[in-house]
Amino acid sequence: MRKKLLLAGLLLIGTSSHALAQQATILINGVPVKQLYVDSEGRLYLTPGEGRKPVKIEIPTTSKTALSSKEKKIKISGKAFIHYDVDLKNPSHPNAFKLTRNYVELRGYFNKKDYFRTTLDAHQDDDGSYRTRLKYAYVYFSDVLPYTGVELGLAHRPWIDWEEHHGWLHRDVEETFIENHSGAGLINSADTGIDFKGKHGIASWEFGIFNGEGYHGEEESKHFGKSLEGRLSLNLFKGFILSGHTTHIFDLKGENMDRHIYQIHAVYNNPYLLVAAQYIWDKDDYHNATDVKQKGYSINGDLKLKTLTGYPITLFARYDSWNPNTGRPDDSRKHFVYGASYTLNPFVKFSLAQDRKIVKSNGGNDSNTFMAVTNVKW
Repeated sequence: MRKKLLLAGLLLIGTSSHALAQQATILINGVPVKQLYVDSEGRLYLTPGEGRKPVKIEIPTTSKTALSSKEKKIKISGKAFIHYDVDLKNPSHPNAFKLTRNYVELRGYFNKKDYFRTTLDAHQDDDGSYRTRLKYAYVYFSDVLPYTGVELGLAHRPWIDWEEHHGWLHRDVEETFIENHSGAGLINSADTGIDFKGKHGIASWEFGIFNGEGYHGEEESKHFGKSLEGRLSLNLFKGFILSGHTTHIFDLKGENMDRHIYQIHAVYNNPYLLVAAQYIWDKDDYHNATDVKQKGYSINGDLKLKTLTGYPITLFARYDSWNPNTGRPDDSRKHFVYGASYTLNPFVKFSLAQDRKIVKSNGGNDSNTFMAVTNVKW
């Protein structure tokens, strides 16, 4: 019996403060016990009596031992663009539900700033099947150079991701001007290589060396065969950013030429509106043919009605003008995108938009599409 009482005392002493707060009990021979008593010789008893005193149990209110860590080690997120598109150009008006983006992103953190990122993207092939491909797979190290971090692997290229966060905020509806084939259609957003990105004061910058073919193109260079790319942005005053961007792709696969892109971009953004404009000039130096020069511009704007009405509605519009060969006076294409979006919450946004392309050249066809889009982030 004495051994049982001693064990009971030890159990009570080892009980956590949370358990005591809930008035936890122990059982001895099936009998619940909430209090023990001790005599002058240190013997424990279940009941009070002469010469017996209640056992005083003291438990520290704080602990220096960390039971768990709040530091984030793994982050999983995703994004999807769900479309319902109607072809207004075709008299029969074919329509379809589409999934134009489905990202699943995984980041594994080495510390608070450095991590490895993997992003998978689902896309639809010509046969209608949805397939998954790798969009990003890079390791990021912060502060490799003064105020500059680096992505190494299948990484961001310097321009498109920046514009999607600063100038054209409706990637769920349409791609940026430089990427979209209704506009310039010169480069895409990711490639295998090394990308340096930094920020200090009013300036932000990004530059890197890449294969040049993009994340869905295989490298096949004959000589140097790489792409040198860079961006410099200056926040000249509150809300206004002026940027310059250039890309030089050598031995572009399947094209037998070098591509040289120059771009200037300006954006003004405040709680009421956003206005952005850009001009792009490109020269394609063919190795065994006449060089081709391309140029064009894009203007887009957002009218943010939430600041005026209290409703999270944005009206947006964009106009692209592109000449794919300045040596042909009648070679051009115009592109219009306009619509409205409603932000349900930080995770879901709905948009209605019309996307129209008018082609004046030997190649390409006009198009006119109405779309209802759901943008989901998680």
